[in-house]
Amino acid sequence: MAIVSEDAQFRQSVKELVESAGLKANTFPTLQAVLDAEELKACDCLVFHSETNALNDPVQQARLRLVCAGRGGILVTEQGNIRTVVQALKAGIKDVLQKPYRDRELLKRIVNLDGNLSHS
Repeated sequence: MAIVSEDAQFRQSVKELVESAGLKANTFPTLQAVLDAEELKACDCLVFHSETNALNDPVQQARLRLVCAGRGGILVTEQGNIRTVVQALKAGIKDVLQKPYRDRELLKRIVNLDGNLSHS
């Protein structure tokens, strides 16, 4: 699993959450860092934390499409506006969760996505 966010605290808290459920997680500050990493090949799930309007940038959209190719993704967003959600879904995101959220809800969605990917 890859956890991508510019927010170091978010990356660490989600990593601890998924590892508490027995899943492996790598953290990255940007989508480009994920694309540059060897760990991407072993990654089957992505948690992408997006600040407001981050996906309005065509370069970010292209990077997200590359990272999501062949794997599932969950977008955690500050503002779940329609444009951001549509851009994320077009890029390959399978689920969207708006802040604030409960840790149990995020973990449930990660486990469901990871399980669906493993059995497809």
